[in-house]
Amino acid sequence: MSSPASDHHLLLQRIERLEAIHEIEKIMGQRAFLHSAGRHDREFHELWSKREDIVFEAEDWGAWTTRETIYKSYVVGNPFPPSTKGLLIEHAITTPVIEIAADGSTAKGVWISPGHETFPIEGKIYPNWSWGRYAVDFIKEDGQWKIWHLHVLTTFRTPFNQSWVESAMKKPEFLPEDGKVIEGVIPADRGVSFNQAYQPEKTPKYQPVPPDSYNTWSETWSATDLYEHPKEQKNGTH
Repeated sequence: MSSPASDHHLLLQRIERLEAIHEIEKIMGQRAFLHSAGRHDREFHELWSKREDIVFEAEDWGAWTTRETIYKSYVVGNPFPPSTKGLLIEHAITTPVIEIAADGSTAKGVWISPGHETFPIEGKIYPNWSWGRYAVDFIKEDGQWKIWHLHVLTTFRTPFNQSWVESAMKKPEFLPEDGKVIEGVIPADRGVSFNQAYQPEKTPKYQPVPPDSYNTWSETWSATDLYEHPKEQKNGTH
């Protein structure tokens, strides 16, 4: 039989967990609005961890693995700053799966993100559909949740009047070649852990893997590591 003290402790843990989930959902929502406004500067300073080992992995570009290189590529090298006329970016945040570590110091989450983009490039404006997924690790700093590792994965990107099947078979000219960053963005520090955009000849992958419950960070994996769930490996579907 539990004691009143233990019941009170468990209740506090449950409340803290719910508050953490709410704060993390709010961070991802704030990031979506800042990204839409081209405000990578505010996102970086307000939502990201102050640690030196933060990681940003962007689709097929690879990963930036230090605070300095993320700042140079994502903030200084932002190819579409707020001053860009005709820019329109919206990436919705859906289907959250969020786990808070039992020790309350870290958290993990994945999301599917439908969206659309309008990019002015060399005097022309290119509207397209852009769907992807997010895998994110969070860490608690000075009592506040912050982004620690952020992984953006591609589902598909296609002009608004063309199917993703057509674009998968022949990539639109305005999009950079696979693995090539946009002009002005410094190359990534590290290669891609995983990114598989839609291709008619490929089977779907269970990526990113939604987090399981865990006690402390050493028991889990990073959002910017390739992790295959043991059940998938056992079933021979990886």
